[in-house]
Amino acid sequence: MAIFSNKIVNVYYTDENLSNVTILYNYEKDGETLVGEYHLLVDETEAQFQDLLKEIDYDDIEASTVAMHQAHRKEWNDIIDEEVKKISGNLENMLEAGQKREAEENFKIIFEYDPDKDADELFKCKMYLFTLDMVKNGSKTFRTKIRKAENILELCKLFSAEKQKTERKAKK
Repeated sequence: MAIFSNKIVNVYYTDENLSNVTILYNYEKDGETLVGEYHLLVDETEAQFQDLLKEIDYDDIEASTVAMHQAHRKEWNDIIDEEVKKISGNLENMLEAGQKREAEENFKIIFEYDPDKDADELFKCKMYLFTLDMVKNGSKTFRTKIRKAENILELCKLFSAEKQKTERKAKK
C-alpha cells in the first residue's frame, strides 16, 4: 500500500510527455490535516503506480491536469489584465499631464514670448501660415507683415484681421 492510498486530493501530469505525475494527498500530523505532495513515474509495472490506478484512472489524471492548467492560465490572465489596467491608467495620467504641460508651454510661447527661447516656434508658425491659401493669395503687404512679425501673438492678430477682411469681401 502506497503512502497516498485512500488519501488522494488531486493527481496531475507534471511533464508534457505524460511520464510523471504529482499526487496531492492528505495526512495527519500533530492532530492537523496537511496536504503532502508525492512525485511518481508513470510506470504500470511499479507497485505504487498500480496502487494509484486502483483509485484513479488515466482519464481522471488527464482531466485534473487540464483543469489545473486552465486555472493557472486564468490566474495569469487575471494578473496580466490587472497590470495592463494599471499601466493603461498610468499612461493616461501621463498623457494628460503631458498634454497639460504642452498646452501651458504653448500658452507661454504665445503670451510670454521670449525671442531667445521661442524663435524656432515663431519661424514654424510663419512657415505654416505661408502654406495657407489665404496667405499665399494675400496682398504683398500682408505677407511682408507676417515675415516681419516679432512674436506669435502679433502673427495671430495679423492673421485674424486678414481673415475677417477676406470674409467681409466674400460676403459682398
